[in-house]
Amino acid sequence: MNTAAVNSYPDRAGIPFEDATPDGTVGLLALATDANIEDTLRSLLPPSVGLCTTRLANTDPITAASLCATRDRITEAARTILPGGRLDALVYGCTAGAAAIGHGEVERLLRAAHPAVQCLTPVSSAAAAMRYLGVRRPAILTPNVRELNVAIARHFGASGFEVADVVGLELAQDAHIGRVPPHVLVRAARHACGPRADGLLVCCTSLRVTPVIDRIEALVGRPVVTSNQAVLWDLARRLGFPAARTGLGQLLAPASVRRAGTALRAAAPAGGRR
Repeated sequence: MNTAAVNSYPDRAGIPFEDATPDGTVGLLALATDANIEDTLRSLLPPSVGLCTTRLANTDPITAASLCATRDRITEAARTILPGGRLDALVYGCTAGAAAIGHGEVERLLRAAHPAVQCLTPVSSAAAAMRYLGVRRPAILTPNVRELNVAIARHFGASGFEVADVVGLELAQDAHIGRVPPHVLVRAARHACGPRADGLLVCCTSLRVTPVIDRIEALVGRPVVTSNQAVLWDLARRLGFPAARTGLGQLLAPASVRRAGTALRAAAPAGGRR
């Protein structure tokens, strides 16, 4: 028979609650098949920023149809992230999915769950990052099949960019995308970034390209933007937390992050929540 005493902590009424995430809390909607984005963002975000993730049901192969099928699940999935709690930003974590569904539609679906938060997708963050770096004619490297590459090129073309070239690895399984070695991405990036391009965009949150961004920039001699790197940069300038570091390309170089944050704060209306 259990005779252990069960008591209340005597000073419970005086517990000094503190803000565990003083620089903000980010909600991430990651595809169920994406094995990379969550670990990458958590490793890049400072401890002062919270990251709460939910998984968005999807199926392999990764096609325009399978990604567009997630549309009807976005709002409900977003509602499961800290209901009633503090949330400062929501990220839909799929580059090809945002291009196929449309950034505006994804943002509308996220806001249906959390009307007051800032909503980002990898395509919106990448577009902002390329504009900031002065990239107008990007070459694009993706792991995706042709139909998704067409959708990605169309999206960035409609966003004001003159897409120089799109090179795809033609992988339809997310499990395969996440297993592409970084050194293969270096070789593919050199192939994709031809002389017409003034920068390189590496699309896909599942690709393990973060460790080789600097290496690719040195190789191609032009700015490199990647999906996860751009999302981190965009979150940092919007929420105001420190994200500058070496090794992650020109976009996250200390001076670049400072300038971007200053410019965004100067353009923001007064009275915003921080």
